[in-house]
Amino acid sequence: MNKIKHPHNDIINNLKDVNTLISLLETSKMAYLKANLSIHLHESEIKLFKQVVKHDKKHHKNVRIKQYQQLMENPDQIPKLYELHQKLFLKRYKKLEKKGIIEVIEEPDNGLPYDFVITDKGQELIKEIKEKELAWEDEISEDLEDKEELLKLLKQIAIPAMQISYLLKKQQKGVY
Repeated sequence: MNKIKHPHNDIINNLKDVNTLISLLETSKMAYLKANLSIHLHESEIKLFKQVVKHDKKHHKNVRIKQYQQLMENPDQIPKLYELHQKLFLKRYKKLEKKGIIEVIEEPDNGLPYDFVITDKGQELIKEIKEKELAWEDEISEDLEDKEELLKLLKQIAIPAMQISYLLKKQQKGVY
């Protein structure tokens, strides 16, 4: 990779917070994906598609079904603006459907108000995203002396980060 002398290099070298560095990495990865994918997707569409892939897994789908059933059995616990949020999410999924990477199923037989299926084109896109993310990772880490140590440190902060996300999602009580 060509080393670019950029005025922000000194600023980055003097950063003392993890958050800014993580944001820079995520921004770089998304820019790389957008520039290198065979299909044009906005950053929000890439993130949404990755969520679709995650929620398509059997365990996650079963959790969504269970949460939705519990919510419908206790209408007094339905969050404010639930229907609006559901419509907004459905609209976003429909954009992915127009690109041919998922199929949205309204009123599926699994009890959810809607669900989705990843198309063959979407399955190919999953592979392509993984390949491009690995290529980006290789490019940014080619001069790294100890990648294993970096992975170890990132895992140490990823676990409490995941726990925060999990607890907040649980409090949300929404199934979109």
